[in-house]
Amino acid sequence: MTSIWLRPQGRQEQALQSLINRMASEYRTVSFRPHLTVCNVPGDLAALDAAAAYIKECGLLPLTVAKMAVTGAVITPFRAVFIEVENSRGLREFRERLRDIVGAPPLIPPHISLLYTLDRVSQSHRPDLDAEMLAAIAARCAEAIKDTNFTLARPVVNSTGGAETDVRSWKIVRDL
Repeated sequence: MTSIWLRPQGRQEQALQSLINRMASEYRTVSFRPHLTVCNVPGDLAALDAAAAYIKECGLLPLTVAKMAVTGAVITPFRAVFIEVENSRGLREFRERLRDIVGAPPLIPPHISLLYTLDRVSQSHRPDLDAEMLAAIAARCAEAIKDTNFTLARPVVNSTGGAETDVRSWKIVRDL
């Protein structure tokens, strides 16, 4: 699978990466780069050229989004502990327009993940990280995150290399 991401900037990216790494180490899960998934790219990757042109012309970046909550829930392994961010007019416009350009499926609520429930070694789902545990982890993360807003920019294309659940194979393949 291929996705378009927005990455936090500077100090915020470093702080989130440190928190993600710390939680992954403590709970023996995978580490990943902090990002907000704009949309997936389901088909022709040639659409990425049109996406890049839109990004350059739209004038919406960087986007500042408000932190609404830090949530822990059993949703998917990729949405287990995450920062819910405000779906502001600018973010919504940016995501919907890119979704239209690349032909992406409907969007999920915008968020920045902090913990995936994938085992560090096997990359398989960890059912022991249940709703109660994820809520406790989310509370710890909420205490650690002092920022009330996040600045998102640096659009990139991430590819799972055909192995969506093997986070080790994920690579940023293009800046937009």
